[in-house]
This record gives sequence, structure tokens and C-alpha cells, in this order.
Amino acid sequence: MNGSKADLDPQWLEAEKRYGGRVTLPRESVEESRARFHAMFALIEKNLPPPSPAVKAQDVVIAPGQRVRIFTPVEAAKESTNALPVGFYPHCGGWYAGSVEMEDFLARDVAENAGMIIFSPDYRLAPEHPYPAGLNDVCFAYEWMHKNAAAYGGDPQKKFIMGGSAGGNLTAVLAVKYAADADLSCSGFIAACFPSCDPSVLPPEYQGRNDIADFHSAPMLGIDTVLQAREWYNPPKKDDPLYSPLLHPDIKHLKQAYIIATSVDPTYYETLFFYEELKKNGVDVELGHYVGWPHYFWIDPSLPKSKEFMEKWNSKLREMVAAA
Repeated sequence: MNGSKADLDPQWLEAEKRYGGRVTLPRESVEESRARFHAMFALIEKNLPPPSPAVKAQDVVIAPGQRVRIFTPVEAAKESTNALPVGFYPHCGGWYAGSVEMEDFLARDVAENAGMIIFSPDYRLAPEHPYPAGLNDVCFAYEWMHKNAAAYGGDPQKKFIMGGSAGGNLTAVLAVKYAADADLSCSGFIAACFPSCDPSVLPPEYQGRNDIADFHSAPMLGIDTVLQAREWYNPPKKDDPLYSPLLHPDIKHLKQAYIIATSVDPTYYETLFFYEELKKNGVDVELGHYVGWPHYFWIDPSLPKSKEFMEKWNSKLREMVAAA
């Protein structure tokens, strides 16, 4: 499983032809990597439909230099006699890149089709702002959402967290950080293809299975970029459970989760390990397992598989809301 053509779904290989070849992020300077990251998104952006009028978006400054974009499903807000559930959606980008704008269309999709108000925050990026700066921003924004959800038509007692890649790490971290807090705990979360534990501090039962050498040539994200992103994020202690959420003692308090792993992806094993840890601790969790697909493939909405992916994401959120 090394990202070779034999491992990849034919639908993805067809997409690569449209892209003009294999798209990936190698190890390079942060400026070069950010430029490449945004160039990758530019390839995708031309396939995006115009923003749907079914969702209203507004930017709110919640602290100096920090904003949250709030996505409200217009019809659901109009028709519901109750406050809507709220979702917190930190963006991807390896803790060093990405933006609210980059995942605007995905947040709109979730707001409209899961019927919830989505809060998507900016946060400071590494390496200029190493750990825990970005995490602190995300925690502040999450707590702000809890305090202010009602003012935007949301129910602060029905909070959900979601994200992928670095956003998936931040999602898992928030979920475990607040798991034992009666007010701030989430009702459920979705975390997709994300780093869950620094390889140097993996529990013994997982160490022999984390064969990250498999993924040097994987599309979208190679192992060198993951290692570089971890260096830039630079948490002083690799076993800090707010960096390596697999190690957090409050995992057992989590309620509902949907964990998504993509098999041609350097985060594949860490994602599976987190799912297994949830199962061991009795959490109500489901695994979405996308064999033959690379990291964050659903960012391209032109892929039929992306539509299937988002339909499942939204249906899981609706299930979680019903069970909350």
C-alpha cells in the first residue's frame, strides 16, 4: 500500500488525468508548501458550484484578529420551531495552511443537508504560531459558540464537532478535552483521516502496525509532508493528549463518533487506531473505510465518490442529532 496506481480506485486515477498528473505535497519550505497547497485547491476550485442561496453565511469577529464564519440553513431555520443543532468545523491544512474560505463549500453542504448551524473558525497557523496557539484559538472559538449559539438560532446543548486532516486532529482533541465537562462536551463528532498520536509515543499494541513507509508516494499528501507539518506544529511533549488525542484518559466519556479512514493515506493507521481505541472504551462509533482513496479526496466535488462521501457524512450527523 504505497500510493501506487495499483492501490488507487480507477475513479481517482481518472481524476488525476484531469489534474494533469499526480498531485501531492512533498517536503519543502513552509512558503513553498503553502503555495503548493493553495495551488492544489485552485485546481479543485474551478469545479465548485456557486454558493447555494439555501445557506446564509456571515463572518463574526469574536476576538482581535479572530473570526468565525457562521453558516445557517435558511429553510431549516425558518421551518423549525426549535433551535437548530450546532456544528463546529475547524479547517484542514496540516496546522500550517488552509482557511475558512477553502472549506466554505463543504461547510455549506453540511449546514444545508444535515440541518445544522455550522461555526467555522480561523486559527493561527504554524510554524509562525506553533502549538498550542492554533489549538487555543480553536478552543476559544468552540467555547464562544457554546455561549453564543442561542443568539444565532442554535441549541448549545446539541453541539457536534467535525473536520478532516489537521481539522480532524483538532476535532478529536476538542472532543476528548471537553468529554467530561457537562456543559462543553459534544453530542457527537466526525473525524476524518487525521493524525491521532505521534508515532514516537504510540501505545505498544499499535507500534508494530504503523507502517508509514507505505505512503511516500501517496496522492494529495505524502508521509514527508506529515512529518514536516508535525515539526512545524512543534508540541513540546509528543505524548501531550491535546496533540495526541489517542492518549487522552477521557476517551471513555465520549458519546457518539464517526471515524473515516482513507486507505492510500499516511494518516490511515493513526485513524484506524483512534477508531479501535474508541471501540475498546465502549464509545458508540462507526468506521467509514474508503479503500483505494487518498487523503481528503472529497475536497473535489466533481468526483461521484465525493458526493457519496458527503451524503454519508450528513446522514451520520442527522442520526447523531436524533440520538442526542
